[in-house]
Amino acid sequence: MAELHEPDVGTAYYRTNDAIKNLQIRVSVRRVTSSTMVGGGGGGGEPGENGEVEMKSMNEVAKQDKEERVIKWQEKIFSQREVELYSKTETCDSILEQKYNEEVTAILAKGKKPINRIFSYVDHDPYSHQDETVHYMTTSPKEKPSVLAEKMAHVRCRRVGGRQLKEKELGIIPKMNIVELEPTEDMVSKSHIEAPPMQIMYIMADLSPREKSAEEQDEYVLCCLQVNANGVLCIRPDFNRGRKPYIIETITIGREVYEYTIEHSSKEMSRTEQDKELKMYREVYTRHRDFLNACVGQDFEIPQPDVLRLTIYGEMISAQGFDLDNLYLHFFVDLPKNWYADRQQQLAWVTQTCATKTIGRDEVAYFSFPFHFELYYKPSPGSSSDPNDLPKFPLILIEVLSVDTWHRFFHEGYTYIQIPAKPGAETSKRDCWRPMGNSVSSKLRQFFIGGTPELDDPTYMSVPSTFDGTHLSKFGFRTETTGSVTSRINVMLQSRAFMEKKANKRTLGSVMDQLGISVMQANITSVLDAFKRARLKMMQAREAATRELLKDVEKRK
Repeated sequence: MAELHEPDVGTAYYRTNDAIKNLQIRVSVRRVTSSTMVGGGGGGGEPGENGEVEMKSMNEVAKQDKEERVIKWQEKIFSQREVELYSKTETCDSILEQKYNEEVTAILAKGKKPINRIFSYVDHDPYSHQDETVHYMTTSPKEKPSVLAEKMAHVRCRRVGGRQLKEKELGIIPKMNIVELEPTEDMVSKSHIEAPPMQIMYIMADLSPREKSAEEQDEYVLCCLQVNANGVLCIRPDFNRGRKPYIIETITIGREVYEYTIEHSSKEMSRTEQDKELKMYREVYTRHRDFLNACVGQDFEIPQPDVLRLTIYGEMISAQGFDLDNLYLHFFVDLPKNWYADRQQQLAWVTQTCATKTIGRDEVAYFSFPFHFELYYKPSPGSSSDPNDLPKFPLILIEVLSVDTWHRFFHEGYTYIQIPAKPGAETSKRDCWRPMGNSVSSKLRQFFIGGTPELDDPTYMSVPSTFDGTHLSKFGFRTETTGSVTSRINVMLQSRAFMEKKANKRTLGSVMDQLGISVMQANITSVLDAFKRARLKMMQAREAATRELLKDVEKRK
């Protein structure tokens, strides 16, 4: 056993379609003594006949303190402490305790008190229904759990029924108090991620000395089994599967050391059943593949000829540096000429109202608001622009607003995001500005009544959509700097015939550079042309060499 690998003390997950009632686990517990650790080949004393007899007696004691048992799923095995507890009728009040009292009485009626070390706690036992405590890594009483372990202990709590569960089953959605501004710790723990319904089982060991009565502090967890509604089996620790045994050291005065193994002992499927199950899986996967093919289609979705498809996946991350609290964003997409979108496509969004949080010296409001849209570009037939030039890409115009407790709205700033003309991900931080009034009355109106100067044309953030000229002057327009908006966008470009028109090398390289493609990819056409020329020269040289060889052969004849 010394050459085996170390056991896996972590949690293992198994998925099965077989009924969980067929699960069987073989558990073996053995007390490790000095004789078993040293072995039969040596000892601390001098060799002799009395020493051999003493060594054999210690080995026999170790063999007697070894137990192996096969446990089925949710099989209840009573410990010595439970036998003493449930044997008294006056202490059994609940229905479960009365049931256990009948089972223990039937066991004692056979005339032999059980002395087993291995026992179990099933799903309906009080031990299993307690709030799942923090799992410690060692048996040291000085160990303190980390903050993460304490928080995760609440997340792993099983779901308990109640009014909320019944309303959810009936499809009732609450219309008031959906968002709690100041949640308590108890509310956070109850409203956290709901775990699916599950069953739990603990395989325990009573490691109390034989000469003493069993106590609860002498009970140790050997294995914890959990099965959720999705058929996932969670076992902690994992099966040994030929690895070294697990070690348990008691906290009593004697400091006894025990080793135990956990092995899978369920009935194996026959060859016929395995072939039948494999055939069933193949049919299911084939039907699922056919269903996906019917939904998605065989051909890759491509845009129409002469059309450039632009797909954007973005996120408004945060806004920081603004004066007021309770910020929200209103942003929309400004489409230049020859750009269009589907009728069902959403091109304007409003985020949720977000309270600010102090990070360093700034007040930051985290939105984490995702958005997505698809646009298409197709040049007009009578367009007089150069066909080799890339189109002007759309803008995302952003307006930052705030609302106070009196429901007064304030315009905090304006900014815009230029969608890059190359694919990839980009995170940008855009500074904002807002217009200023020309008199003191505008500031007084803003303070007492609310409302700030705002733009009549939102496209004035960049170049107005109505502007048709070569130079744009904003001289005399008074603004002030406010905060900034952080966003992240992912750009994807797709075209079938957009690049085919740029067939010559000069325009192909320039267009690819504008699209963000590397120089190496842009020179693929020139490399292929050079390869064709070199291959043609090699073929011509080979033909010339063949003709010379034939002439020499004819001369020799």
